Amino acid sequence: MEKASVIKTVIMTANQYRFSRNNSNMVLFQHQLDVLLGITSRGSDLKFFHPRNLLPTECLTVIIDILSETSEMKPSLVIKCLQLLRNLAAEKEIRESFHESFNLTPVLVEIIKHNPSVNPLCMESLHLLQIIIYGHKMILQESYVQDLLEFIIPHITDPAEDCTEVCLGLLVNLCKDNFAVQSHLKNMEHSKQLKRTLLNHMLGSESSLDFVIYSFSVVTSVWLHDQEYDRIFNPSNLKSVFKSIFNIILKRETWMSRRYGVDLFKEMLKDGQIQGELSKFSRLPVYIDGILKLIPASTPETVVMVFELLLCFCSVEGLRCLICRSVLSTLDFGVRPQFSDMLIGPVHQVKEPLLAIVHWANQSPDTHDEAPMYALDFLTEIYEELIYSNTRLKYSVHADLVLPVLLSALNSEVDIDSEMCMPKKQCRKKVKSLQLLSVLSGEDDIRKKMVAMFSPSVYTELLNFQLTNNRVTRHISNVAVGCEDWSEDGVHIVIFCLELMSKLRKYMPNLDGLFCSLLQDSKLVPFLSAGMTSPDRTVLQTALQLFTIGTTLDAFPTVLIGDSMASCIARKNEVTENINAASLTQGSKMKSTRSPSLSYNSAGDFSRSFNGEHEASVQAIIDKMQTGLENGWEEFTKAIKDINRSEIIDIYEHKIQGYQTRENHLQDLLDAKTLALSQADRLIAQHRSRRAQNEAGAHKMGKLLKESELKSEEHRERLNEIMLQKEKLSLELEHLSQEYQKLEHISEEHQQLTAAYSDITQRYESSQKSLLSLKQELKTLTEMHEILQKHNVSLKQQHDLASEQSSKLQEERKNLSKHLKEKEGKLQELTKNYTKLESKYEKTEKERTELEIGLDNLRDTVNKTEQAKKQLQQKVSALELVCKQHEADLLSKDEQIKDLRTNLEKHTQIAALIHSLSSGKSESGASVTK
Repeated sequence: MEKASVIKTVIMTANQYRFSRNNSNMVLFQHQLDVLLGITSRGSDLKFFHPRNLLPTECLTVIIDILSETSEMKPSLVIKCLQLLRNLAAEKEIRESFHESFNLTPVLVEIIKHNPSVNPLCMESLHLLQIIIYGHKMILQESYVQDLLEFIIPHITDPAEDCTEVCLGLLVNLCKDNFAVQSHLKNMEHSKQLKRTLLNHMLGSESSLDFVIYSFSVVTSVWLHDQEYDRIFNPSNLKSVFKSIFNIILKRETWMSRRYGVDLFKEMLKDGQIQGELSKFSRLPVYIDGILKLIPASTPETVVMVFELLLCFCSVEGLRCLICRSVLSTLDFGVRPQFSDMLIGPVHQVKEPLLAIVHWANQSPDTHDEAPMYALDFLTEIYEELIYSNTRLKYSVHADLVLPVLLSALNSEVDIDSEMCMPKKQCRKKVKSLQLLSVLSGEDDIRKKMVAMFSPSVYTELLNFQLTNNRVTRHISNVAVGCEDWSEDGVHIVIFCLELMSKLRKYMPNLDGLFCSLLQDSKLVPFLSAGMTSPDRTVLQTALQLFTIGTTLDAFPTVLIGDSMASCIARKNEVTENINAASLTQGSKMKSTRSPSLSYNSAGDFSRSFNGEHEASVQAIIDKMQTGLENGWEEFTKAIKDINRSEIIDIYEHKIQGYQTRENHLQDLLDAKTLALSQADRLIAQHRSRRAQNEAGAHKMGKLLKESELKSEEHRERLNEIMLQKEKLSLELEHLSQEYQKLEHISEEHQQLTAAYSDITQRYESSQKSLLSLKQELKTLTEMHEILQKHNVSLKQQHDLASEQSSKLQEERKNLSKHLKEKEGKLQELTKNYTKLESKYEKTEKERTELEIGLDNLRDTVNKTEQAKKQLQQKVSALELVCKQHEADLLSKDEQIKDLRTNLEKHTQIAALIHSLSSGKSESGASVTK
């Protein structure tokens, strides 16, 4: 009641502020918003603000209408409204209704569009928009989506912006599973710049984890198989990618970062190559242990994300066994025999992953949303791996932990009112529990404990509740306002409960007879027909298995099931046709209001269970009875004896079902009229409020019109004088415009000439620079030539002093001198060419003075000089090679001369020794003669 009174006052003050926007009303409205902000602060219960409740819905519509007129509001009030909506967006169903029902997204885009990125209004709107559009597929053709893309892409490519991170998150939401947006990003003008910035965020060492995860998400959605990103997603780099994503999931405390990390893994694992690399990742067991540790010490939202990631890993080949080992490795069953005591305390006190998973599965879905469902799905995956894998592990002791939780889930009572309103989540939890029990029944030891723990009354209570209260059997096609449709989940409960009974009927006493009697019951016909026409594959297969079991029984209603299936399929086709017709003829609003009432028609009206042949047989029986009455009582009794009692019962059933169809049709019309009346009341209230606004606006406009008429009369006289001056000025302007056009033409010609002249001067300067470099090269070559000549003279002198043994070397030297002379001749030719080039250069200088007259001739001469320059460069390079060869030859000759000198010195020494020896012998001979 406290929240209701606060919301009423907020609605009242908001309407007052809308009708008259003065400061006092604004202060009152802002004060009530502060009170509501305190009620909806983080951690508070937001169930009262569910969109099915009329009072919060009216409050939100008023606030969003006020936000759509932000140009007339103070920024502080707008920020208060945005903060309130952000608090309410913490609840999943309210968050989804903001986009689907209240159309808050275009309002926020308008605020972002008309405010700079530095403004707190823009930042608050961006953060709220990122939360709201998550998980929704945006239509690119909508104008506000295009405006949003035009806003966020420049802010992403500019690294100096403060809102780059939020814009990246918005781009991730827009790209996810949206082919139109993905192709738009690939083909847009700034696609390369966006790819470059995303690559810098992914590879930059200074980028934060949020930037990395957002960039990876966009690239994975849009450019996963692009050649530019193959080097990032190749096997060598995938390890670092996995490591960074795991670090984000394990270390980030924000909900959005972990959410995007899990979504990125789910998107990447659609690729078979990435799945193979993940299964080979060496550090995967460590990270899986870290993820499992998040289960006990996290909020329900984080636990849902963890279970989603683990279930995604279980779909990869080879990973389910690894996850199963990690879950069961830390639990010691011998030390802790009593598991029920562990599940009583809070979940954060539990350290073992398996106990934490079972603890979450034991929670109520009303308080913990989808966490219990995901926990049951994950337990199903674990026990499927344990029981149905080739390496079967006997963990029957797990039954002491899991079976009591599943039994309490099946025995939980469901509150249901007269309008058939009940929580849909409780039905879904029962379905998940039955699926897990059917998996556990595959193990012998667990099946024995299940038989001992579960009595047949558990199954009968579940089935009797559905057979009596489900809309399928009660022929109710419409759902009351503010209620959820749980009929489909009820069908799933019946089908999976019968599947479990079929697996346990051989082991549990009295269960086989109960199972066979249920299959032969006509009340089960609509459930089986709905299961066999279900789009869910597991439900369809299970229903078909039950149908095959039922066909072996004598009194199984096969014909009724066939007729029921035919009518169910026809009704679904009618529903889709009506929805398509409504979407074509009426707007999207009418389609959203009509679709819930239509969707429930497919769930259980089986009044048309007789086909055309059966109706014809019934009509024949009626004709017989009528002719018997006309012919007399005796013939009437004969006709009745000829007719079976079952056929008479079929007649009454046929009439009863006809009345039921009429009643259902009338009920549908009544519900449609009640919806129309409620919408009309709401439209009338809105019309009255807007009419009051329009009247106040019209009064203001009347005053403004009177003032404007007085001012217009004053301005008319001024306008007459101005018109005369305008005519004079127009003549002068025409004359000036003609002169201006002539000057523009002259200026264009001058600009063209100056551009051509600047090009020619640039070319001339480049040619001068090249000529100077050639001159310097020629100087160095002449100096080298002079040095070589001096060196040749010295070699000639040395060569003349050499002995006779060096005659051969002299001949070779002569040959070298001849080659040198030839090279000198070539050098002279080059000098001649150089003189010719200088003469041509002088001619070009003369021609430069005549450039303004003959620009075309100069281009030809410049081309010729460039060709001659290329030839010179080629010749100079050839000369350089020849000179280098000569230098090498001269060095070799120098070494040979040195060797010859050493040989000469040796020979001279030998000759001196011989001479000294010969002189000594001659002197000794002379002395002997004497």
